[in-house]
Amino acid sequence: MLTAALAAALPAHAESTAGYEEAAITITAARSDRDLKNLNTPALGVGIGSDQIGAINAANVEDTLRYAPNLIVRKRYIGDPNATLSFRNMHTSQTPRALVTVDGFLISDFLGASFDTAPKWAVLAPDDVARAEIIYGPTSARYSGNSLGGTLRLDTRGIREESVRLNAQGIFQNYKYYATNEDLFGYALDGQVDLVLGNRGGISAGYRHFENEGQPQQWRTAAPGTPLAEQAIVDTELGFPLRIAAQDSVVDSREDQIRLRGNFDLTDGWTIRSLAALLLDEEDAADPVSFLTGADGAPSFVGVAGVTRGLSETSELLTGIGAAGALAGWSLDLTLSHYTALRDWTRSSDPVDLETGLFPDRGFTTDANADWTNMEVVAERRLGAHAVAAGLSYMGYDGDAVTADTALWRGSGAGAVRTASGGETRLLGIFAEDAVNLAPWASLTAGLRYEHWRASEGFLVSRDDRVDYAPRTEDALSPKLALSINPPEAGTEIVLSAAWATRFPTIGELYQAGLISYGPDVGELDLGGFDPSLRPERGLDLQLTGSRRFGNVELTLSGYRQRVEDTLFSQTILVPGPDDPNMPVSQSLVTNIGETRTWGADIILAAEDIFLDGLALDANISRIDAKITRNPLNPALVGNRFPRVPEWRANASLRYAVSRALDLAANVRHQDTPERNIENNASSRCDTFYCVSPFTFVDLKARIHFKRFDIDLGVDNLLDEKAFVFHPYPGRTFVAGLRWTGGL
Repeated sequence: MLTAALAAALPAHAESTAGYEEAAITITAARSDRDLKNLNTPALGVGIGSDQIGAINAANVEDTLRYAPNLIVRKRYIGDPNATLSFRNMHTSQTPRALVTVDGFLISDFLGASFDTAPKWAVLAPDDVARAEIIYGPTSARYSGNSLGGTLRLDTRGIREESVRLNAQGIFQNYKYYATNEDLFGYALDGQVDLVLGNRGGISAGYRHFENEGQPQQWRTAAPGTPLAEQAIVDTELGFPLRIAAQDSVVDSREDQIRLRGNFDLTDGWTIRSLAALLLDEEDAADPVSFLTGADGAPSFVGVAGVTRGLSETSELLTGIGAAGALAGWSLDLTLSHYTALRDWTRSSDPVDLETGLFPDRGFTTDANADWTNMEVVAERRLGAHAVAAGLSYMGYDGDAVTADTALWRGSGAGAVRTASGGETRLLGIFAEDAVNLAPWASLTAGLRYEHWRASEGFLVSRDDRVDYAPRTEDALSPKLALSINPPEAGTEIVLSAAWATRFPTIGELYQAGLISYGPDVGELDLGGFDPSLRPERGLDLQLTGSRRFGNVELTLSGYRQRVEDTLFSQTILVPGPDDPNMPVSQSLVTNIGETRTWGADIILAAEDIFLDGLALDANISRIDAKITRNPLNPALVGNRFPRVPEWRANASLRYAVSRALDLAANVRHQDTPERNIENNASSRCDTFYCVSPFTFVDLKARIHFKRFDIDLGVDNLLDEKAFVFHPYPGRTFVAGLRWTGGL
């Protein structure tokens, strides 16, 4: 698991030319890549080192975070493009609260707050990741209000020698639930060439092809009274019968990935770094399966509601360049990156005909456009007892989507427009931070961030109706303060921090193309089902963290309290009815919840060479109490637990380097049952499809080293536990890999 590399005050963790000293706390026998090196924070931070990553059956980049303290990646199946990241008290759809970078280049999708705005993990292959750094909460003025949940930085493997790397990986699972019984296969082939440019830098170029069959993501029900309903499998776990009659299609995922990284030393101590990734993705979910049979003995969808077929295709490009060096006594770092969706379309059939059980040819197609640009410059300098940092940042996001009818969902062109929506946001940030040594055993870090936000070009289209929205602007100041104490006794550190942060709404939250679910206009765009005047979230984060080293063991205890005013989240409220404004009806839409509060605590243990040389243990346990404390729009929700946030999370990783030729790992990840919905109603907590269930997954891995070859043999979810995040998580999955590294 993770070693908790508790961040000291700002001067203690930065590795820049600003003259910052070494971190006060180091773990005896732990490798230096466990310490925070690039994410500067005076509060809790953890590093994931190369040996920890090597103990994971990583099929995709996001798997490297699997055993991190108090976070989860909602990954429904291997290759899932909607693998959202959740820190501590975040719902897994609150993606704008997670700031994610690769070598400093932004990969967070802040176009919306939904399951389909996950970070762009696929700009890397799993073997590109050398280490990761995580900080919890908005504790540094360096990072925008999108760090309200936390910040993650992925660092790539250095280019140190000319080499060729060839990887092959195979995946297999047999998934069974209800009448589903599927043998599912996947594989990945990856080749990479590293070229060294004398003693001044290097270039790495790679290509990866990935395919996988994911288990069906949803089961469909038959309405009572329909001709074949009595054949359905009845699930009463929810407190009412679900008549399971069919499964959605197995998800066939294919991805081609072209990657280019580089770094070069210029004159006068300046260096440049670059990253480019072209992603070509396809998903096929066009083969649902019915569990019912008609009079002729053939499978039948008669009476089965909501069954559709679909295809999707995306082409994405991320490019970034950065420079670092010294100028006039200041250490400077400049970063520029741009993401664009070259193509992003989905095709879906209309639902199966309930009377005939036949799929219609008609359907709809959605074409989306998305791009964002991120720029940042940071300057640092030591002035006596002060370590000063200042910087500017800019984030610009643009997106729109058009959904249109089509006569032939598999291939004909778009017809009449059903709905369309879009807009743009801009965020300009300025920060200043000062870390001052008060005494040999104490330091104080104070920071202030100013942000100016603008939303514009917002529009909604419903058939022939169009509504355009006036631009909006908002400003925010977010102060930060932290006191770090290092008692004279070596190996102990205490940090108390307070941080304010403002997270502004996204395009998707402001201009949602929601559909009317009631009345004569059902299925049409609900032009009143959103709020273009949403207020930003404003959070206060308090943390108290203590860390102590006992020989080869480090123990970290962290308590925190976070209060967020005007939390942005979907809830059901009463609105005027479409026929009679005096008769209110229920409507679900993104709103500002008055206030949510979270109390929590983390215990993190890191141990090296315990009992035996080469035996390491990382373990953590977290308790979270996240509740709604004020909600003027729906007071009945006050006191409810925030959905998808469990009360307990725990992880453990035991690793043993048996010899130079063999490494073994046994890992466990657990969470208890969270509430599925904000209403916390009777159907919210259960352990079956439709719910967000508890899980305890046991994962094993062995790595064999033989000359230039590495052989990986592993299994995830060894006990084949069936768990759900509404959709099912994978069952027992076997992973095998072969890696060869040679020189040029």
